[in-house]
Amino acid sequence: MFQSWYSSHRAATLALLADLHQHPEVGFEEQRTADIVANTLRKLGLEVEDGIGGTGVVGRLVGQGRANGPPRRIGIRAELDALPMQEDSGLAYSSLSSGRFHGCGHDGHTVTALTAASYLAAHPDFTGEAIFIFQPAEELLRGARAMLEDGLFDRFPCDEIYALHNLPGLDAGHIGVPDGAVMASADDIDITISGAGTHGSAPHTGADTVLASGSFMTLLQQAATRVTDSRAAAVISFGKITGGTARNVLPQTVRLEGTMRCGQQAARDRLAKLMHDTARAVEAIHGVMIDLQITPVAPVAMNAPTCRDAVVASAKHVLGADKVVDRAQHLMASEDFAEFQARIPGAYFFVGQDGPYPHHPGYRFDPDIIPIGAAIFVDLIETRTALNSVAPSNLQEAL
Repeated sequence: MFQSWYSSHRAATLALLADLHQHPEVGFEEQRTADIVANTLRKLGLEVEDGIGGTGVVGRLVGQGRANGPPRRIGIRAELDALPMQEDSGLAYSSLSSGRFHGCGHDGHTVTALTAASYLAAHPDFTGEAIFIFQPAEELLRGARAMLEDGLFDRFPCDEIYALHNLPGLDAGHIGVPDGAVMASADDIDITISGAGTHGSAPHTGADTVLASGSFMTLLQQAATRVTDSRAAAVISFGKITGGTARNVLPQTVRLEGTMRCGQQAARDRLAKLMHDTARAVEAIHGVMIDLQITPVAPVAMNAPTCRDAVVASAKHVLGADKVVDRAQHLMASEDFAEFQARIPGAYFFVGQDGPYPHHPGYRFDPDIIPIGAAIFVDLIETRTALNSVAPSNLQEAL
């Protein structure tokens, strides 16, 4: 039923995708995008609130089926924001905003969730409630927390929550559903190494902060492989080093900026302690002072077993078992959907496509993902809300 419905709505769906792609907006600036989403949901008859967490939008659709107990509420999350980068995809509907680009496919994710909402608004014979959450600033890893701090789940309680992401490298049209950890935690690392600056011809009269910075990074990376379980996913990388004003002067300060990504909380805690221990050792060896700040950004994204199994069942129902990669490999990228999963059960899954990876200038979202993802969202809502329904036809499948 969904596929025949989508065929008659495909042209309008792709037109909306093109419009959002041509007008990308970065985190917490997605006002035009949010207005389009809110207006679309209102036209569909959903109860809508906007401005949640800044530019977030939430739509509630109440099913017309009878519930045998409290109605179940299923959340669907999609992202609104684009990237601050230049597009070089060659698409006919490329970005019209210089230095702004939907290079991660969030425009496609938004349209996918809107497509599911549109179908269910026309076929509201499910029980319970469907809660469509359109989140700002995922790329900043701050939008989910902003919505939560603005009372998201107090205003729109959810029993479960689901989200998807496109994934080049996974066969096009296939679904990948990791077991347990899906995406890594993220921590920002900011380090300032200070010492008595001096002339490069007489390093013994001061402290070499440049050498100390290299020593810190080398010792840390060497020790990290010894203190973390070799089976655990964990990585520390420094992408920015600043310091000095002249080639022959040892600077008073050197600053390092980096990131730590971990697939397990135990590894996260162990590496944080290691960084502090390494800093103290380098201070003693090089006669410098090190200020180390580790700022938590996002927890590990963990699929709840029941929700993960529900995605697998819905994906098999929509696509067939041969298109579903059960227990797919997790990624070391981070995703603040984890903030939602830390509060209620949820699952995150991948939809395969061809082409460059997200955040590449030539990235292209595959529009064929839209009907696949939307159909799975619809099936999840129909089956997961049916757990409290009166004699639904799909109850046995849901259980």
